[in-house]
Amino acid sequence: MNTDIRTFYGFRQIPFSPELRPEQMYLLSSMVEISRRIQFAIQNSMYFTLIGDVGAGKSTTLRYVLSQLPAKSYQVIDLVGGQWSFVEVLRQLMASLGLFTRTNQPSTMLRQIHEALDLIYNDGKRPVLVIDECHHFTGDFYAQLHLISQQNLAKANVIPIVMCGQEGLFEKLRNPQARPLMSRILDGYNLRSLTQDECFGYIEHHLKTIGGRSSEIFDKPALIAVSQVSAGIPRNINSVCLLALQHGMEQGLQTISAEVVRKVTRNWWE
Repeated sequence: MNTDIRTFYGFRQIPFSPELRPEQMYLLSSMVEISRRIQFAIQNSMYFTLIGDVGAGKSTTLRYVLSQLPAKSYQVIDLVGGQWSFVEVLRQLMASLGLFTRTNQPSTMLRQIHEALDLIYNDGKRPVLVIDECHHFTGDFYAQLHLISQQNLAKANVIPIVMCGQEGLFEKLRNPQARPLMSRILDGYNLRSLTQDECFGYIEHHLKTIGGRSSEIFDKPALIAVSQVSAGIPRNINSVCLLALQHGMEQGLQTISAEVVRKVTRNWWE
């Protein structure tokens, strides 16, 4: 018996992988809209916030958006959030810029960061700070993040920032401590689950464009079942489809039915 779904189903590449290149992604209308709005915020030296549930495709959308920024014009500096102090965030930002220091003085660290950002501007590029998993940060971070983007009144350069996080980010941005940060947010987007039609298109894209096979591997009731049990969340769609394909291979099935989807989505801990 085959032990690899790529071989069993004749895929040229295993579908439903989160590791796709931007040009391989299923291009949702939301991704195009978010890209347009983020680029507008960046061009106007403002902040943008992308919020969505776990697995809704925030990081994937960010990867697509960043792929649309010409490398000759922009330098992206990316961070991933955590339960860190503002000083630790500054230290990580310095590391991303190739700077290393032993000081714990925020003013000194900010000065070195601003000098490095000035060099990027002098090189003809616009630096863009992108922070994923932003909901993990504490209130201290939101009260001081704006200090990174602007040096002083004598400097015209303002570093645009893109923040990405889960639903809890809403409440943290509403905190009075975050008012200086909120005043700089030009726009934002609340990423929603896929509609049933978008879910069907997503699955077809992975099977045909990525896998190189007919989308008929999943029959219509199976497609409806995947849309329902995944709640339209891309990461869940990937998991359900991969489990269904694995089960189908083990049972020697070339077509996935709704019954297969129901079997593989029974909670394993129950």
